[in-house]
Amino acid sequence: MKTKLFNLSILFISMTGFGQNLFQDDFLMYTTGADLHNQGTWTHNSSLPGGLGAAIGAIPNNADVLSSAVSYQDYGISTNSVAISPDSDGVGTPFTAVTDGDVYVAFVLNLSAAQANNNSDFFRVMSGANLNTTFRLYAINTGLSYNLAICKGANGNPLATSALSYGYNQDHLVVIKYSQLAGANDDIVSLYVDPVYLNGEPVSPSAITNTGADQSGNIDRLVFRMNWTNGMPTGKAGLVSVAKTWEELTFIPLATEQFNSATFYVNALHAATGKIVIDAQTDVPQANLRIIGMNGQIVAQKTTALTTGSNELSINALSTGVYMFEISQASGQRFVQKIMVR
Repeated sequence: MKTKLFNLSILFISMTGFGQNLFQDDFLMYTTGADLHNQGTWTHNSSLPGGLGAAIGAIPNNADVLSSAVSYQDYGISTNSVAISPDSDGVGTPFTAVTDGDVYVAFVLNLSAAQANNNSDFFRVMSGANLNTTFRLYAINTGLSYNLAICKGANGNPLATSALSYGYNQDHLVVIKYSQLAGANDDIVSLYVDPVYLNGEPVSPSAITNTGADQSGNIDRLVFRMNWTNGMPTGKAGLVSVAKTWEELTFIPLATEQFNSATFYVNALHAATGKIVIDAQTDVPQANLRIIGMNGQIVAQKTTALTTGSNELSINALSTGVYMFEISQASGQRFVQKIMVR
C-alpha cells in the first residue's frame, strides 16, 4: 500500500466574510446532486443579479452541486464543488460592489476536458448588469493539457493567454485581479494560476491585458457562464472568493495562527495497519490530533504530547482514501497535512 503525502495548511469552514473579503462560498451548506440555482445567493435566472439564464439545449444539464472535493495549499479545502459542462445552466451570484481600486476573484478549478476553440468564456465578472461584462476567462485545449486566457469587456476582444498549460483532473488555483484606473481604456486584468499563495501576489502574472474599453465602476456579480456549447470546458470548480486584497481571499480564518509548514511531517505509510509517525521540530506538551475524511467526518482523534524528533502513535486503521491529519494546540496554532492512502 503506497501513501502520498504533502503539506496543506487549511481548515474546514463555511462561507464567511471578514476584513476586505467581499464574498466567499465553499458550497458546504448546499444540497449535493441538486442545482446550485436557488441555493445560497446563486441563481440562473437572467433577470436576477449574477444569473445569465438556463441552458439552451433540448435536454440541458443543471449546474449541480457535487460531493466532489477541491483544495489548494494555504487557500482552502471543501468537500463540495459545482459542475462545469457545456450547455448547462449559467449560474451566478452578486457580491458587495467594488467601485474603485483593485478587486480579486479566485476559485479552485479542476477540468477534465476543454475544447480547442476559444470563442466562449466559461466564467465572467460583471458591473451593474448581467450583460455589462468586466472580464472573461477562457479554457483552451492544448492536447494533454489546457491554457487559460483572459480578456476585458466584449467577447471578441484580444485574449491574453497563459504561457504555461495546466493538467487535466488536477486542482488549480485561479486568481483574477482587476485594477480600475482613471481613464476609459486603461483598466488592467491580470491572471495568476497556481501561485504559492502564502508568498503573496506574484510579481509576474500568468497573463495580463489592458486592451479594450473598460466596463467597470460598479463590479458586483460573477457567473459560471455555461449556457452555451462551443468552447465550454468540462469539470468542476469551488472555493469561490472575492476580496479587495490578495491576503483576504483565503478560506483560512486570519485570526488562526498556523504552525510553520516545516514544524511537522506526518508519515502515514503504515496508516492502514494503525500506525502514524510524526516527526516534530518542536515540543508540544498537549497536542490535539484529528484525522478527518474528505466528507468532513472525524475518523479518529486523541490528545497527546509530542516531543522533538520522531513520535510513533497508534490510531484507528485507515481505509483507502484521502484524509486530513490535523495537529492543534490550545493557543490556536494549527497544522494540517493531507494524506492519500491507496
